[in-house]
Formats: sequence, structure tokens, C-alpha cells
Amino acid sequence: MSLHHAADEFSPSTTLHPVVADWLQRSESVSGFIGLSAIVMLHGFHVMEPHVGSLLASSILIALFLPLASVITRYTWSLTKSTFLKDNAGNVLFFYLWLTGLLMLSSMALMQPSTGISMSRLFGWGECIVFCRGILELLTVIQWIAQAGWNPAMVLASSFVALITFGMLILMLPLCRPEDQVPADWLTALFTATSACCVTGLVAVDTATYWSRVGQCVILMLIQAGGLGIMTFGAFFAMALSNRGSIRETATMRDLLESEQLSNVGRLVRSIVGLTVGIELMGALLLSGLWADQPWSEMLFQSLFHSVSAFCNAGFSTRGRGLNMEGWELRWQVWCVLAGLIIIGGFGFTALDNLWHAAWTRRWFRQRIVLPRAAQSVRLSLTTKLVCVTTIGLLVGGTLLMFVLEWNSPHFPSDTPSQLANAWFHSVTLRTAGFNTINHAELQPTAKLLGIMLMFVGASPGSTGGGVKTTCLALAILTLRAVLKGRTTVEVWGRTIPEVQVYRGLAVMALGLTVLMISSLGLIIIENQPERVIDHLYETASALGTVGVSAGVTAGLQPASKLLLIVTMFLGRVGAITLMAALAGTRKEVNYEYPEERIGLG
Repeated sequence: MSLHHAADEFSPSTTLHPVVADWLQRSESVSGFIGLSAIVMLHGFHVMEPHVGSLLASSILIALFLPLASVITRYTWSLTKSTFLKDNAGNVLFFYLWLTGLLMLSSMALMQPSTGISMSRLFGWGECIVFCRGILELLTVIQWIAQAGWNPAMVLASSFVALITFGMLILMLPLCRPEDQVPADWLTALFTATSACCVTGLVAVDTATYWSRVGQCVILMLIQAGGLGIMTFGAFFAMALSNRGSIRETATMRDLLESEQLSNVGRLVRSIVGLTVGIELMGALLLSGLWADQPWSEMLFQSLFHSVSAFCNAGFSTRGRGLNMEGWELRWQVWCVLAGLIIIGGFGFTALDNLWHAAWTRRWFRQRIVLPRAAQSVRLSLTTKLVCVTTIGLLVGGTLLMFVLEWNSPHFPSDTPSQLANAWFHSVTLRTAGFNTINHAELQPTAKLLGIMLMFVGASPGSTGGGVKTTCLALAILTLRAVLKGRTTVEVWGRTIPEVQVYRGLAVMALGLTVLMISSLGLIIIENQPERVIDHLYETASALGTVGVSAGVTAGLQPASKLLLIVTMFLGRVGAITLMAALAGTRKEVNYEYPEERIGLG
């Protein structure tokens, strides 16, 4: 398997030497993985033995030249040269970029003969090409998995396990720590990688001081990959290179994205990636004023890091105290921009896509905002309506309750504008993100209980956040209303919700509560600190909801407690129902029913 479409197979009708050509093609993929690993190892250590460095550099050169020789050889043998370049567009593009870079470096050397051609520059450009090839080879593997027809739940769970493992290994490299510090131990690296990939934000160490700038960049990439989902990246690049996808691949992505129609998957994937990049760049621009006193490079990094962390609902911050700075809750970049990024990221891509297209096709929108255009009207789906109503209700209700519960708190600001700003921001961040403008360890017990409830609900389906999701809360309320009215079906806004979805929604709520109780009980038993029961419950809810707020106990937890939180974060991101479906395998059809018998319900 290489960078061309994974469905292409060699046969006697397409190449003169099908067996050898197939092995050459496989060698291209292997060289991509070896080259990527060699680059990571070569740059991951501050000090390295000369012979080890030479071996890694040789591996990188082999990974650069072997695919070039393989592609040229296969092109020579190909009987369909007219389509060969299109089928191998990825490799051809990389070799074109590599040669273009070599020509540019050579031209610069001719313009300045005294300097000559720097071998380090030539090698560095080759490393960039090999690194990008290795990444795309990994994405090709993801595409192959999607085409293989695996259980989508298994694909989702496996992709997060692979991403967490990869992140842990990278964070254990010495380069991810300051030069005068020892490398991270496996538990710290695993906890941080899990928190970043599951967009939680719980930290066992200070992100600002414990990790080097390289380590912080690795965390940023893990947040982005974990927020969107590694499968989304794989599908996007596959569609970008081939402009098509197999039926199995599209069906898998439909299940993962919870799209209603198979034909919408390609457009939805492109919309997700485009929307994410656009919003994060705009957010970084608007947030830059928070670090206007810093050098432009530091301002750029801080703005981009916090924009990605907010939109992906991660809550990681490269500032030691986070956003807990005096007066920061009143800055518009915090209560407006950061809060807006968190809300949009937790709204759900499918709902956002539906909301945008429904507004775009409305006549008043076309006439007043954009040029008139003929378009078929798109209605708001029931999911979008429930997400909107529930999100607004939780934001407004959470703000009012937090304001009232912390009214007389000695640790809360005394002026009303600051109190309202803090109540609003934490009503937003407690459900999904994990940023803070106050110390959560100093919250009143009643406010912590409110936070636990908000964290348990979490974000909306198909979003970057965790929790049992807003639609499950809405479904539970609608089911209760149907029971009180004596109805046998759950109905809302002229629609009947299928019975199987009612069961699934209530099962998600029950499983979420079960995991919360079991994890909290385990944490309380391991730590054996009865006076901090509410804090341990708060920490567990934060992990399960992939929120990231902390009552100040994470850093001091015992190793067993950290492992328990790692599992809880993973379950919160993947979902207990999804994990159970992955472990259960293929569902067996049942062609019989047992007789009914009523039971007492109290």
C-alpha cells in the first residue's frame, strides 16, 4: 500500500512484472514508516552517539531515494502510463516538491557563490519530504482500515489507542523536556498524551514549565488530532488525493460522523476540516491581544495554542496559572472569543453544518447578506433543534446558578460585573473545555456539585467534547414527559423518536453514571482521604466529561489513581457504548421474542 488509491491492485494487464512491482510498492510504505521513525529518533535526543546518528541519517536517505527509484521502475514497467501518474499522485507530488526545493537551494547558492550549497540545508529539506511522506503513509493505513469494513466502533477506539501510544512515545523523548531536565517518565507521558488526545485538559505536571516548546507543540498536535478524530484526517487526505472514496470507507465515516445520508459524508468531512482551520485561525487572530506585550513569535504561538485548545475543548494552557489572572475575566478575548470557540467546538460538526446550510438557503439570508441564488431550502434536523435548545438552556441556567451559588464566596470577585463574567465563563467551560479564571479548589461545595452535573452532560454529539451529550439529556427529559403524559412514544416538534434511539440514549446516561460512580469510588478508595470526597468526585467527572477542570488534586494523585483517570478519560472520549459495541463485535440477528410479563416499578 502506498500513497496512491488503496483499491488499486497490480495485475498482468497493468504492469510487466506484477509480483516485483507489488513488492516495490510495499517497500515504499515501509520506507515511509522507517524514515519517519528515524527522523523522530534523530531529533528527539539532545546527545547521540556518532555511529547511531550516522545510521539514522542513512535510513532517512534510503527512505528518500528508495521510493523515487521504485516509482521510476514501476512507471517503466507500467502498461497504463496514462493513468500511472494519477494513481501515484502523492509520490509524484513529493518528488516534484523535493526537486523544486533542490533547484531553489542551488539557485540561492549561485547567487551567493561564497556561501556554497549547505549540505545541512539539503539534508533538512529531504527530511521534510520524508517526514510528510511518513505521515501520509500513516493516513493511508487509516484509509485502508476504513475500506476493510471493520466495525466503526472498533475503528474509533483503535485509532485513539494508536494516537495515545504514539503521543506517549514522542513525549518521552528528551527533546520534549527542557535541555537541563531528565526525560518524562512513562506515566507522566501517558497521562499527558491521553489527556491531549481525549481533549480533556487534566494535567499531572505544569504544561508551561515541565514541557519544552517542542513538547508543547506535540501536545498541540495531539489536541488537534484527538479533537477532530484521526479518522477524519485520514478520510480528508484520501479524498483530497483521489477525489473519491470506496463505499465501505464512506459508510464507515458516515457511522463515525453520524451523518444521515451516505452522499453527505464527503462534503461533511471537507466542511469539518475547512471549518476547523478557518475558525481556529480567526480565533488565534482575535486572541492575539491577550499577549500583545510578548514578542511576535511568542504571541503567535500562545494565540494559536489557546485557539486550538479552546475550539477542540481541550482546556490545555501554556500559562502556569491558566487564565486565572486578575481582571482577565472581564477581557473580551476571554468571555467572548474563548467562550465562543468553546461553544462552537462543543456544538457538533453535523449540527453546525445543518445550521449553516439551513440559514444559507433561507430567502431572507440570501437577499440581505449574500447575492441572491437559487437553492433548495434545507430544514433544521431534529438533532440540531435539540442541540440548540439544550445548549442555550444549560448555558443560561448554568450561569444563573453559578452566580447565585458563589454570590457570597470570599474567593469570588466582589464586583457584580466580574461575578457575572466568571459565572458565564465557567458555565461554558465546565461542560466541555476546562479553562478557568478562578481557582476551582476554592469553589463552594454546592458550586462543585453544579459543576459535576454540567460536566456529566458535556457537549453535543459529533463535537470535540465529551460527556453523555446534550441530546441524551434532552431525550431523558422528553421520555419523562412522555411517561407523565401516559404516551407510549417519545414525541417532539411533530416528530416521533425511534424506540431504539430512546433505549440507546437512556443506556448512555445509565452507563455514564455507572462509570462515574465506579471511577469515583476507585479514586476515593485508593487515595483514602475522606475529607476530599467531593474533590475526587469532581476530578472523576472532569475526566469522564473530558473537561479538564481540577480541584487541585491531580498532580498529587498516586500512580494507580492516575491510571484510573487515564481509563476514565478514554471512556469519556470514545464513549462507553461505543467501546462495548467494539468489544461485542458483529451483532447477531434474533428472530424470536419472549412472552411479555409486567413487573412492579414502585
